[in-house]
Amino acid sequence: MKRLFGTDGVRGTPGHHPLDQKTVMGLATSLLKLLAGRGLPLRVLLAGDTRASTPLLASWFAGAFLHAGGEVAWAGILPTPAVSHLLRLVGGFGAGVVVSASHNPACDNGIKVLAPTGEKLAQADEEWLEKRLFTQGVTASPALPAEDPSFHQAYLRFLVETLPPRALANLTMVVDAANGAASHVAAPFFQALGASVELIHAWPNGNNINLQCGALHPQELAAAVRERGADAGVAFDGDGDRVVLVTSTGRVLNGDDLLLLWARALAREGLLPGGVVVATVMSNVALDAALRREGMRLVRCAVGDREVWEAMRRENAALGGEQSGHVICAHHSVTGDGLLTAAHILAAGVREGKTLEERADLIPFPQVLLGVPVKEKRPLEQVPELFGALKEAESRLGEAGRVVVRYSGTEKLLRIMVEASEESTAQSLAQHLAALAQRVLG
Repeated sequence: MKRLFGTDGVRGTPGHHPLDQKTVMGLATSLLKLLAGRGLPLRVLLAGDTRASTPLLASWFAGAFLHAGGEVAWAGILPTPAVSHLLRLVGGFGAGVVVSASHNPACDNGIKVLAPTGEKLAQADEEWLEKRLFTQGVTASPALPAEDPSFHQAYLRFLVETLPPRALANLTMVVDAANGAASHVAAPFFQALGASVELIHAWPNGNNINLQCGALHPQELAAAVRERGADAGVAFDGDGDRVVLVTSTGRVLNGDDLLLLWARALAREGLLPGGVVVATVMSNVALDAALRREGMRLVRCAVGDREVWEAMRRENAALGGEQSGHVICAHHSVTGDGLLTAAHILAAGVREGKTLEERADLIPFPQVLLGVPVKEKRPLEQVPELFGALKEAESRLGEAGRVVVRYSGTEKLLRIMVEASEESTAQSLAQHLAALAQRVLG
């Protein structure tokens, strides 16, 4: 049977498998049986993002879970990491469930299931749910409990208490909330730390989440930061776990920049065990070199925040993340939280008396990222023409670059990344591989 769970929960088009009513209700019923078998509370904390389809999917899930004998606390619109934190802070829940498709467009949605520890549900438990999902005969009616606003306030309190009072005093910021789950929490949080905040893309209408805004499209934010003369810009994705920063000159900083900045701050405070930072195979080789120069070291892992967290635990690392801007600091969390990440990196600059522009000095190798739509995700070694071209490209680059080719965990895409010392080399190799992939897989 085809896997239901991808690298970040269940994703699809609402109303169609796997986000049709029968499957969503079957998932809820199966989750209750899993919790009962583990001796965990039959109570879930449920939240979602700002997509128009979120309330319906949430009501399908909640209705089936309630019908099966469980309890549901509906927290309303909250970032995914908020649910992770609240599971650990509040307690009494067997799982957390977030209805969100993160950075995907509004026409998509998804369901993420979190363990009571705030971590993603173990892969073995996901497989347990998949095997039993279609054996459930669910006849429940959709139902969604009244929203409990106390979860919103508890999340804000948690964020604020991770930093000293007025940690962002006198900082001027432009914040792009991606018309997503951070829209109603970003300004109160940063203002509570003493920052002056101007919001853009913080008026969700159900269909504009991630639409030419947020972490995936920071161009308007960069222009706004320059025009307003702000100290920094912050952009989230739809569910608030990713973040990119923008300097006063409009320079966009991705997850590699953020990892270096936060690693330096933690190392100065003696809070970076072994000097280890975890990043995925997609992070630029310049990050590796910069960390080495400063007595730290990079450990690479496969793509995905679950992979990052597992590598961090193996290495006893306090910091890890992805180039996309999903960054985890184990001192505060078990998952990436865009608001937390942005605040701590900006606060480090306030303590140093330096601007973000002055501190951000990572010079990346030219890197080209391309996505090729595919009909099916065939193992690359079973596509001889493409596999041979990849080996040839790697041989050509040698130690002066890298080629990373992988399938997206959430979309039918082949992602191609090429790094080289020269932009023209990276572009030509990436375009060649993309054209070939399109022909044999598209």
